Amino acid sequence: MAVPHIFWWLAAFAVLVPLVGYWGAGIVLHPPSMSPMAYFPENYGLRYEKTSFKTSDGLTLRGWLIPSAKGESAPTILMCHGWGDNKGELLDETHFLVEKGGYNLFYYDNRSHGESDGKITTMGVLELIDLEAAVKHLSETRPSAIARLGAFGLSMGASVLAMALGRHPEIRAAVLDSPFPSYRRVVRRWAWNKFRAPYVPFVWATLEMLKWRAGNGEIDRYSPMNFIGQVKDRPLFFIAGGQDTLMPVEDVKLVYDAANGCPKEFWVVPEAEHGKCHEAAGPEYESRVLAFFEKNL
Repeated sequence: MAVPHIFWWLAAFAVLVPLVGYWGAGIVLHPPSMSPMAYFPENYGLRYEKTSFKTSDGLTLRGWLIPSAKGESAPTILMCHGWGDNKGELLDETHFLVEKGGYNLFYYDNRSHGESDGKITTMGVLELIDLEAAVKHLSETRPSAIARLGAFGLSMGASVLAMALGRHPEIRAAVLDSPFPSYRRVVRRWAWNKFRAPYVPFVWATLEMLKWRAGNGEIDRYSPMNFIGQVKDRPLFFIAGGQDTLMPVEDVKLVYDAANGCPKEFWVVPEAEHGKCHEAAGPEYESRVLAFFEKNL
């Protein structure tokens, strides 16, 4: 008796789904378009100190401390880059903070990015360990920085900041440029934008494979909306790009709305694509960010 064709289709589908999930999880853990280290402080005539420090799980992260001309008593801003980017990419977008604002800036590469050690990125759970190590390093080596500490995050960096702020009251104010609201939501959007992959079964399979490959069954619990409500009485400035299809305005607004215990601002840059708010708004972006930090640090 011949086996019905539907059986073969179902069998092929049953094999395909986990394979796609495994491949998709690999993309999240190993960003396919990692930015090279192309920007350094000397490109902008900035003095800096190279620094390195250990995470609690034994990795070495590397960063730069760019001092203010005003000295160590000037406020310090912790700088957090995006997925697949590095500290140099973020420096290229934000060196105005030291040049025009006179802030001390502390940049570091997350694990598996830039000049830091590490093999995978998780967009949350492991990057929180990196941020913890960065703050600890600052507190031990530059205690004056902790006295007037702010933070700036872009994309994944903004999302990790949103998750970390509740446990770091020493961060007195933060700019969150284009954070995602939920781990599942951003993976779903990226998969749809890039491959038109439907959530069921392919994105679902990717998210399940991520738990296994990252060795953490709660990896998708590490979402800004689950943490930002813990932040109380500290000013936050949310920025969204009007043409951003990865972290669209409505997604950034979800994080903004969840931050219900803070004085907060929300600004949409109408022409901006993902990660391009500064590029699109130019001097207005700089003046708004500088004004926010001047008021709150």
